[in-house]
Amino acid sequence: MDISSGKRVIQLTGFRDRERESLIEQLFKLDCIYVDSEKFENCTHLISKKPCRSEKWLAACASGKWVLTKDYIINSVQSGRWLDETTYEWGYKIEKHPLYSSLMQSAPKRWREHLTHTGVEGAFKTWKVVVLVNRSSKQRESFVRVLKAGQAVLCNQEDPDEVVTHVFVKSNFQTNQPLEAPYYCLQYLGTYLLEEPVEGASKEMTEEQINGIKHIIWKRFCFAQARDRQCVIEHITFNQRLTGKYVDNDQASLNRIEGLIEGQFFIEAFGELNDILPFLPPLQVLTSLIKHLLQGNIDVTCFGKFFDIFYNIVRFHPPWESLCMAQYYLDFLQCPLCKKGTWPFIEVLIRSFLNEKFYLCHSSSDLDIFPNKIEHNRQKLTAQLLKYVTSIIQKEAKSLSKRLCECPEFVQRTSLPPSLTVKIFWFEWKTTKLLTNQMCSLMDLVFNFHKARCRADEALLEEVSCSLKMMLSSAVEYWILLGFYLDRNLLYQVANDLAFYISFQCEDFSFEETKQFICSIPSPWIQMFVSDVIFKTMCSKRNLNIPPEPLSLEKLIYTYLPALCKVGTCGKELENLKRKRKIGRQPCQLSQKTVLMLYNENNYQGDVLLDLPVLPKRRRKSEGALVLSKENMLFPERERVLGCHNIKGETTLHTACRNNKVEKLVLLLRSHGTDINVKDNAGWTPLHEACNHGSIECVLEILQNCPDVDLLSDVDGVTPLHDALQNGHIEIGKKLLQYGGPTLLQCKDSDGNFPLDYIASPQLKNELFDVVQLNETIEDFHKHAAQEYDNRKIEFSAFLLSRMLLNFHSLYDLPANSHAAKTLCPNAAFISHTRSKETRISFTNSFVELYIENLVTLQKLHDFSQTFPDALRHSSESHLQKLLAVIHTLVAQ
Repeated sequence: MDISSGKRVIQLTGFRDRERESLIEQLFKLDCIYVDSEKFENCTHLISKKPCRSEKWLAACASGKWVLTKDYIINSVQSGRWLDETTYEWGYKIEKHPLYSSLMQSAPKRWREHLTHTGVEGAFKTWKVVVLVNRSSKQRESFVRVLKAGQAVLCNQEDPDEVVTHVFVKSNFQTNQPLEAPYYCLQYLGTYLLEEPVEGASKEMTEEQINGIKHIIWKRFCFAQARDRQCVIEHITFNQRLTGKYVDNDQASLNRIEGLIEGQFFIEAFGELNDILPFLPPLQVLTSLIKHLLQGNIDVTCFGKFFDIFYNIVRFHPPWESLCMAQYYLDFLQCPLCKKGTWPFIEVLIRSFLNEKFYLCHSSSDLDIFPNKIEHNRQKLTAQLLKYVTSIIQKEAKSLSKRLCECPEFVQRTSLPPSLTVKIFWFEWKTTKLLTNQMCSLMDLVFNFHKARCRADEALLEEVSCSLKMMLSSAVEYWILLGFYLDRNLLYQVANDLAFYISFQCEDFSFEETKQFICSIPSPWIQMFVSDVIFKTMCSKRNLNIPPEPLSLEKLIYTYLPALCKVGTCGKELENLKRKRKIGRQPCQLSQKTVLMLYNENNYQGDVLLDLPVLPKRRRKSEGALVLSKENMLFPERERVLGCHNIKGETTLHTACRNNKVEKLVLLLRSHGTDINVKDNAGWTPLHEACNHGSIECVLEILQNCPDVDLLSDVDGVTPLHDALQNGHIEIGKKLLQYGGPTLLQCKDSDGNFPLDYIASPQLKNELFDVVQLNETIEDFHKHAAQEYDNRKIEFSAFLLSRMLLNFHSLYDLPANSHAAKTLCPNAAFISHTRSKETRISFTNSFVELYIENLVTLQKLHDFSQTFPDALRHSSESHLQKLLAVIHTLVAQ
């Protein structure tokens, strides 16, 4: 269209029916050219009813045209001439609107000023575009018109000489000739024009500059993962590495070594083996040594020299060098008889650590294990062997992190690197499943040894527990690094599956025990994700909605920190209970009615009683349909140490206590290895059963003869005292309080009820309260207990949040504060709004873009510090103060 005449060429968009016709009538009164078309033409002025993503609006922005409100026409007609456009341009006045952001409203003004200032003809002047959309599609025609309005150059996909900068593709378009240029979805065009920051138009960055920043960020992250972590064994420098050749040129030397081993001259054999290193010893030599080690023929004083041989083999011939070397380790690190693999061999050695019987994964008696040897020898062997395998897994993770730093970024690899770790835990790699039976068994062992270490302070037990946690941490870190190496999102399985698994096990711990366990895990990834799951669980119990998006700095600061104030709300449960109280006698359970009659409670008919519903007998969680429990969740077949379990996971202790069989209970308690705190599938202990069913003789027997009984064990907060009082067993409640003290009265169940809240009679409630002999009223005691419980919960939540924040900052290697973030990436805001919209976007690229979003959040933290909740700012709790210190450091300018 020829617009050289100087007349205004007008188009309308967004107007309908009578309003549109009225504006057209007004235009005929002015000197202009009106174009009545649904397509964008080369107009000079676009009159729009509202901001939108229509073809005309986008094309006008891309070409730098005036986009004006309808008042421009109306006021010009009233004046009899065309007025100045400035005050009528969209973006001149920004109004708050729920549908149109300030960026969208100001887009026409921003692009017009930018193109006028730079002298560029269109927003896409430097673009060379290929559009992979069916040519018959009307959407393609509209899309192409917008590109042409912005002066983009359309290229032919089949022309190999064209240097393409942008490829736009529809999700269902199929192509056999992928291009090297970045891919974008069609919606990216609107995002580029309408959602760019205001200052970005004058500081436009090229695609090469953005890719350069992404390259720097990715390398920064890779080097952060390669930093030294806590080591199990001393650091060994790998300065001599050979190709893994077997010794075949000195058969006499090999025959001499085999003869020394057969004659059990192990010290001499160790010296000969050291002499042939760095050549790789034959496999049969190491297998023979393993067999003698298990038979107890090698004295414990020689364990050091024995494992020196093994460590030197790793030094000269690491398993990550080649697939054949990884297989070499798998072949000798297994049972010499059944040869079922490395993990079954390691697992039974570790499981036998806590048992009197030392057994292997086969039933043959050909291998006599430690005949007439003391138990300490086999425990020492288990600790040393576990330490050795753990060190290999740890060093493999270290090697993979270095390989990640050396390889080109944003490359999708299909082949796995040589790895003993993968062969041990994920040998069926096609499934790409993190929680295999091997991993679940390892986590089972981690918790078993952690609990055993808490019960007994033994150096060897502590050593095995630490090695197991290091093995788990190193394996998980290898999995995460493998995902980055292969450009696959394997991180979400750690954040969801593994973290949920561990947090589910932590439900048996108190706040302090959970903090201790989380801090004892060497992996910051596991610490962060487990803390995240536990924190979200606490929020859900307060009906706080947490978005499901992956963990980010923005989520930690702007979602989790405000939720911290609401996780523990002092006294709310008590207030809710007071609202439920009514005047007059209320229905109560049958057992409580009987007790009221015995105590002649007619005098209390006018008193305030708790509104208790008539509840049936508490139904066990394990009845009916199979439920998600610790025993049936993900474990392989569990080891039955304490006798048989029925389908509900109950032992004979549970049934004896439920049926008040005190003679049978006495016999069971005298049996060696009986655990009075054993739980069924639903989490109930034998003491829970006795209290629930009123088995007072069994309760007395347990209290008098089991000093290690856990009186605070709970399921959804229901302790044995809750169980007893909820079912009206007052005498059992008194006995529990005599042994447990006032601590038992401070526990809340998941409904926010203290044990005494289940007692309707004020007289009975006072009698129970008098057992603990406290000089205060029940109301004051409950008020203080609720306050103390909520404070502990807020403090624990602050610990979780600080763990997440510190580990997140360290793992992502974010800058020290907001000022350093601006130095690293001054245009982070621009990059975040022009992030790639590729349909084939790689996981690595998306991870880098998430990193950039974290930089944007870090740069804005100084604004958030002004709105920090006062309730947390003035708290004296230690973890809250640490959390505030961390945030203050990040905000520092």
